Amino acid sequence: MSLRRAIKVLGFKDFIKMGFAMATSPPPPAPVPANESLRRAKVAETAIIGRDLAAQFEIFAEMARMITGAHQSMVNILDGTNMCSIGASGMKVDPQMVVPQKFSFCQYALVSPDPLMIPDLSADERFAGTAFTMPPVSALAYHGFPLNTADGVVLGTLCSIHRAPLALDDEQVRLMRQLAKATTDQILLRTEQAGFTASRVAAMLGRFTMFAPEGTIRELMGFLDYCAHGTALPDVMEMLARDSIIEKPDDHWVLTRDGADLKAELGLVPETYKGSQITAPAAGSGLDDLLEQLG
Repeated sequence: MSLRRAIKVLGFKDFIKMGFAMATSPPPPAPVPANESLRRAKVAETAIIGRDLAAQFEIFAEMARMITGAHQSMVNILDGTNMCSIGASGMKVDPQMVVPQKFSFCQYALVSPDPLMIPDLSADERFAGTAFTMPPVSALAYHGFPLNTADGVVLGTLCSIHRAPLALDDEQVRLMRQLAKATTDQILLRTEQAGFTASRVAAMLGRFTMFAPEGTIRELMGFLDYCAHGTALPDVMEMLARDSIIEKPDDHWVLTRDGADLKAELGLVPETYKGSQITAPAAGSGLDDLLEQLG
Protein backbone atom coordinates (compact mmCIF):
# COMPACT_ATOMS: atom_id res chain seq x y z
CA MET A 1 0.00 0.00 0.00
CA SER A 2 1.33 3.45 -0.87
CA LEU A 3 1.97 6.13 1.73
CA ARG A 4 -0.40 8.38 -0.20
CA ARG A 5 -3.31 5.95 0.32
CA ALA A 6 -2.55 5.62 4.03
CA ILE A 7 -2.39 9.37 4.52
CA LYS A 8 -5.65 9.79 2.60
CA VAL A 9 -7.45 7.33 4.89
CA LEU A 10 -5.92 8.37 8.22
CA GLY A 11 -5.13 12.01 7.64
CA PHE A 12 -1.58 13.28 7.97
CA LYS A 13 -1.59 13.80 11.75
CA ASP A 14 -3.09 10.39 12.52
CA PHE A 15 -0.75 8.77 9.99
CA ILE A 16 2.24 10.18 11.91
CA LYS A 17 0.74 9.06 15.23
CA MET A 18 0.07 5.56 13.90
CA GLY A 19 3.59 5.28 12.51
CA PHE A 20 5.05 6.36 15.85
CA ALA A 21 2.86 3.91 17.78
CA MET A 22 3.91 0.98 15.59
CA ALA A 23 7.56 1.96 15.66
CA THR A 24 7.74 2.29 19.45
CA SER A 25 5.35 -0.47 20.59
CA PRO A 26 6.49 -4.08 20.43
CA PRO A 27 3.97 -6.35 18.69
CA PRO A 28 2.20 -8.77 21.03
CA PRO A 29 3.40 -12.34 20.38
CA ALA A 30 0.26 -14.29 19.47
CA PRO A 31 0.03 -18.08 19.30
CA VAL A 32 -0.22 -19.56 15.81
CA PRO A 33 -3.40 -21.56 15.10
CA ALA A 34 -2.82 -25.31 14.85
CA ASN A 35 -4.48 -25.34 11.41
CA GLU A 36 -2.72 -22.20 10.14
CA SER A 37 -1.85 -23.66 6.72
CA LEU A 38 -5.47 -24.63 6.11
CA ARG A 39 -6.66 -21.31 7.51
CA ARG A 40 -4.46 -19.32 5.13
CA ALA A 41 -5.64 -21.44 2.21
CA LYS A 42 -9.29 -20.82 3.11
CA VAL A 43 -8.70 -17.08 3.36
CA ALA A 44 -7.00 -17.10 -0.06
CA GLU A 45 -9.93 -19.09 -1.46
CA THR A 46 -12.34 -16.30 -0.53
CA ALA A 47 -10.38 -13.87 -2.77
CA ILE A 48 -11.75 -11.14 -0.54
CA ILE A 49 -8.68 -9.16 0.56
CA GLY A 50 -8.15 -6.01 -1.46
CA ARG A 51 -11.71 -5.99 -2.81
CA ASP A 52 -14.00 -3.03 -2.16
CA LEU A 53 -16.87 -4.86 -0.45
CA ALA A 54 -18.13 -2.11 1.84
CA ALA A 55 -21.58 -2.25 0.23
CA GLN A 56 -21.91 -5.86 1.36
CA PHE A 57 -20.18 -5.86 4.73
CA GLU A 58 -20.58 -2.37 6.17
CA ILE A 59 -24.04 -3.35 7.46
CA PHE A 60 -22.50 -6.04 9.69
CA ALA A 61 -20.07 -3.53 11.20
CA GLU A 62 -22.89 -1.02 11.69
CA MET A 63 -24.97 -3.60 13.54
CA ALA A 64 -21.99 -4.68 15.65
CA ARG A 65 -21.44 -1.08 16.69
CA MET A 66 -25.13 -0.73 17.53
CA ILE A 67 -25.14 -3.94 19.62
CA THR A 68 -21.94 -3.21 21.56
CA GLY A 69 -22.16 0.57 21.82
CA ALA A 70 -18.48 0.72 20.87
CA HIS A 71 -16.81 3.63 19.09
CA GLN A 72 -15.71 1.51 16.11
CA SER A 73 -16.55 -1.88 14.63
CA MET A 74 -14.93 -3.78 11.77
CA VAL A 75 -15.07 -6.94 9.72
CA ASN A 76 -11.41 -7.97 9.58
CA ILE A 77 -9.84 -10.73 7.47
CA LEU A 78 -6.36 -11.98 8.42
CA ASP A 79 -4.23 -13.83 5.85
CA GLY A 80 -1.33 -14.77 8.11
CA THR A 81 0.70 -11.70 7.25
CA ASN A 82 -1.70 -8.78 7.08
CA MET A 83 -5.12 -7.77 8.34
CA CYS A 84 -7.63 -6.09 6.03
CA SER A 85 -10.94 -4.45 6.95
CA ILE A 86 -13.68 -5.25 4.41
CA GLY A 87 -16.33 -3.30 6.27
CA ALA A 88 -16.30 -0.79 9.11
CA SER A 89 -18.40 1.61 11.14
CA GLY A 90 -17.09 4.66 12.97
CA MET A 91 -13.94 4.85 10.85
CA LYS A 92 -12.80 5.11 7.24
CA VAL A 93 -11.34 2.09 5.54
CA ASP A 94 -9.57 1.46 2.26
CA PRO A 95 -9.69 -2.10 0.87
CA GLN A 96 -6.06 -1.69 -0.23
CA MET A 97 -4.95 -0.55 3.22
CA VAL A 98 -3.61 -3.45 5.26
CA VAL A 99 -2.17 -3.55 8.75
CA PRO A 100 0.61 -5.98 9.69
CA GLN A 101 -1.17 -8.82 11.46
CA LYS A 102 1.45 -8.89 14.22
CA PHE A 103 0.18 -5.52 15.52
CA SER A 104 -3.47 -6.55 15.69
CA PHE A 105 -5.67 -7.65 18.56
CA CYS A 106 -7.52 -9.91 16.14
CA GLN A 107 -4.58 -12.29 15.73
CA TYR A 108 -5.41 -13.63 19.20
CA ALA A 109 -8.96 -14.46 18.11
CA LEU A 110 -7.74 -16.91 15.44
CA VAL A 111 -6.92 -19.74 17.83
CA SER A 112 -10.38 -20.37 19.28
CA PRO A 113 -14.00 -20.47 18.07
CA ASP A 114 -14.97 -18.50 21.18
CA PRO A 115 -14.95 -14.70 21.29
CA LEU A 116 -11.97 -12.79 22.59
CA MET A 117 -13.38 -10.20 25.00
CA ILE A 118 -11.08 -7.77 26.79
CA PRO A 119 -13.11 -5.18 28.72
CA ASP A 120 -9.98 -3.26 29.79
CA LEU A 121 -6.91 -3.52 27.58
CA SER A 122 -4.79 -1.54 30.03
CA ALA A 123 -5.25 -4.33 32.59
CA ASP A 124 -4.13 -7.09 30.20
CA GLU A 125 -0.36 -7.52 30.01
CA ARG A 126 -0.60 -8.84 26.44
CA PHE A 127 -2.01 -5.57 25.14
CA ALA A 128 -1.21 -2.75 27.57
CA GLY A 129 0.98 -0.20 25.83
CA THR A 130 0.75 -1.78 22.37
CA ALA A 131 0.23 0.22 19.19
CA PHE A 132 -3.57 0.24 19.03
CA THR A 133 -3.90 1.33 22.66
CA MET A 134 -1.95 4.46 21.73
CA PRO A 135 -3.16 7.44 19.65
CA PRO A 136 -4.74 7.71 17.16
CA VAL A 137 -6.72 4.52 17.90
CA SER A 138 -6.49 4.79 21.70
CA ALA A 139 -8.41 1.54 22.29
CA LEU A 140 -9.22 0.57 25.86
CA ALA A 141 -11.67 -2.26 25.17
CA TYR A 142 -11.75 -4.93 22.48
CA HIS A 143 -14.32 -7.58 21.61
CA GLY A 144 -13.50 -9.92 18.73
CA PHE A 145 -15.96 -12.55 17.52
CA PRO A 146 -14.31 -15.14 15.24
CA LEU A 147 -15.61 -15.73 11.73
CA ASN A 148 -15.77 -19.51 12.14
CA THR A 149 -16.27 -21.93 9.26
CA ALA A 150 -17.82 -25.38 9.63
CA ASP A 151 -14.40 -27.04 9.28
CA GLY A 152 -12.91 -25.17 12.23
CA VAL A 153 -11.18 -22.36 10.37
CA VAL A 154 -11.25 -18.76 11.61
CA LEU A 155 -11.13 -16.36 8.65
CA GLY A 156 -10.99 -13.23 10.76
CA THR A 157 -13.19 -11.36 13.19
CA LEU A 158 -16.22 -9.20 13.61
CA CYS A 159 -14.80 -6.90 16.24
CA SER A 160 -15.43 -3.71 18.15
CA ILE A 161 -13.06 -1.35 19.93
CA HIS A 162 -13.91 1.34 22.47
CA ARG A 163 -11.91 4.21 23.90
CA ALA A 164 -12.98 3.42 27.44
CA PRO A 165 -13.32 0.15 29.36
CA LEU A 166 -16.42 -1.70 28.17
CA ALA A 167 -17.95 -5.04 29.14
CA LEU A 168 -20.70 -6.81 27.19
CA ASP A 169 -23.65 -8.48 28.85
CA ASP A 170 -24.95 -11.95 27.95
CA GLU A 171 -27.54 -10.64 25.49
CA GLN A 172 -24.97 -8.53 23.65
CA VAL A 173 -22.66 -11.55 23.40
CA ARG A 174 -25.50 -13.72 22.06
CA LEU A 175 -26.38 -11.18 19.38
CA MET A 176 -22.74 -10.68 18.40
CA ARG A 177 -22.22 -14.43 18.03
CA GLN A 178 -25.26 -14.59 15.77
CA LEU A 179 -24.08 -11.58 13.76
CA ALA A 180 -20.59 -13.08 13.35
CA LYS A 181 -22.15 -16.26 11.97
CA ALA A 182 -24.21 -14.23 9.52
CA THR A 183 -21.05 -12.38 8.43
CA THR A 184 -19.21 -15.64 7.88
CA ASP A 185 -22.15 -17.06 5.92
CA GLN A 186 -22.06 -14.02 3.63
CA ILE A 187 -18.33 -14.46 2.98
CA LEU A 188 -18.75 -18.17 2.21
CA LEU A 189 -21.78 -17.48 0.01
CA ARG A 190 -19.68 -15.11 -2.10
CA THR A 191 -17.03 -17.81 -2.50
CA GLU A 192 -19.60 -20.46 -3.47
CA GLN A 193 -21.31 -18.13 -5.93
CA ALA A 194 -18.00 -17.24 -7.56
CA GLY A 195 -17.21 -20.93 -8.03
CA PHE A 196 -20.69 -21.66 -9.33
CA THR A 197 -20.58 -18.71 -11.72
CA ALA A 198 -17.19 -19.73 -13.12
CA SER A 199 -18.40 -23.30 -13.60
CA ARG A 200 -21.65 -22.20 -15.21
CA VAL A 201 -19.94 -19.73 -17.55
CA ALA A 202 -17.50 -22.45 -18.64
CA ALA A 203 -20.42 -24.79 -19.38
CA MET A 204 -22.29 -22.05 -21.24
CA LEU A 205 -19.21 -21.22 -23.31
CA GLY A 206 -18.94 -24.87 -24.29
CA ARG A 207 -22.53 -24.88 -25.52
CA PHE A 208 -22.05 -21.48 -27.17
CA THR A 209 -19.12 -22.72 -29.27
CA MET A 210 -21.31 -25.50 -30.64
CA PHE A 211 -23.22 -22.75 -32.45
CA ALA A 212 -20.28 -20.37 -32.95
CA PRO A 213 -17.03 -22.43 -33.14
CA GLU A 214 -14.89 -19.26 -33.11
CA GLY A 215 -16.93 -17.67 -30.32
CA THR A 216 -15.17 -16.01 -27.39
CA ILE A 217 -16.19 -15.34 -23.81
CA ARG A 218 -16.76 -11.72 -24.81
CA GLU A 219 -19.16 -12.78 -27.53
CA LEU A 220 -20.99 -15.02 -25.06
CA MET A 221 -21.34 -12.13 -22.63
CA GLY A 222 -22.63 -9.99 -25.48
CA PHE A 223 -25.19 -12.64 -26.35
CA LEU A 224 -26.38 -12.71 -22.74
CA ASP A 225 -26.68 -8.91 -22.84
CA TYR A 226 -28.66 -9.14 -26.07
CA CYS A 227 -31.04 -11.72 -24.57
CA ALA A 228 -31.56 -9.61 -21.46
CA HIS A 229 -31.75 -6.13 -23.00
CA GLY A 230 -32.18 -6.54 -26.75
CA THR A 231 -28.82 -5.00 -27.53
CA ALA A 232 -25.06 -5.24 -26.94
CA LEU A 233 -21.93 -3.34 -27.88
CA PRO A 234 -21.79 -2.62 -31.66
CA ASP A 235 -18.72 -4.77 -32.31
CA VAL A 236 -20.27 -7.66 -30.37
CA MET A 237 -23.47 -7.32 -32.39
CA GLU A 238 -21.32 -7.63 -35.52
CA MET A 239 -19.73 -10.82 -34.16
CA LEU A 240 -23.15 -12.30 -33.38
CA ALA A 241 -24.35 -11.43 -36.88
CA ARG A 242 -21.20 -12.93 -38.40
CA ASP A 243 -21.94 -16.18 -36.61
CA SER A 244 -25.56 -16.12 -37.81
CA ILE A 245 -26.91 -15.83 -34.27
CA ILE A 246 -28.74 -12.57 -34.96
CA GLU A 247 -29.87 -10.92 -38.17
CA LYS A 248 -31.41 -7.64 -39.29
CA PRO A 249 -34.16 -8.32 -41.84
CA ASP A 250 -35.47 -4.76 -41.44
CA ASP A 251 -34.61 -2.00 -38.98
CA HIS A 252 -34.40 -4.28 -35.94
CA TRP A 253 -32.07 -7.03 -34.85
CA VAL A 254 -33.73 -10.39 -34.19
CA LEU A 255 -32.53 -13.88 -33.32
CA THR A 256 -32.01 -16.29 -36.15
CA ARG A 257 -33.27 -19.86 -35.81
CA ASP A 258 -29.83 -20.84 -34.53
CA GLY A 259 -29.93 -17.89 -32.12
CA ALA A 260 -33.30 -18.99 -30.75
CA ASP A 261 -32.02 -22.56 -30.37
CA LEU A 262 -28.92 -21.25 -28.59
CA LYS A 263 -31.04 -19.19 -26.22
CA ALA A 264 -33.04 -22.28 -25.30
CA GLU A 265 -29.87 -24.40 -25.02
CA LEU A 266 -28.40 -21.94 -22.50
CA GLY A 267 -31.58 -21.94 -20.40
CA LEU A 268 -32.45 -18.34 -21.21
CA VAL A 269 -36.12 -18.96 -21.97
CA PRO A 270 -38.45 -16.47 -20.27
CA GLU A 271 -39.49 -18.88 -17.53
CA THR A 272 -35.92 -19.23 -16.24
CA TYR A 273 -34.13 -16.09 -17.40
CA LYS A 274 -35.74 -13.07 -15.82
CA GLY A 275 -32.71 -10.94 -15.06
CA SER A 276 -32.01 -9.32 -11.73
CA GLN A 277 -34.97 -8.50 -9.59
CA ILE A 278 -34.90 -6.37 -6.47
CA THR A 279 -37.56 -7.07 -3.93
CA ALA A 280 -38.36 -5.10 -0.82
CA PRO A 281 -37.27 -6.83 2.38
CA ALA A 282 -39.96 -8.11 4.65
CA ALA A 283 -40.61 -5.97 7.68
CA GLY A 284 -38.86 -7.47 10.71
CA SER A 285 -40.06 -7.40 14.28
CA GLY A 286 -36.68 -6.58 15.76
CA LEU A 287 -32.95 -7.15 15.69
CA ASP A 288 -33.30 -10.94 15.97
CA ASP A 289 -35.46 -10.98 12.84
CA LEU A 290 -32.88 -8.97 10.89
CA LEU A 291 -30.07 -11.22 12.03
CA GLU A 292 -32.04 -14.28 10.99
CA GLN A 293 -32.59 -12.77 7.52
CA LEU A 294 -28.87 -11.98 7.19
CA GLY A 295 -27.93 -15.49 8.26
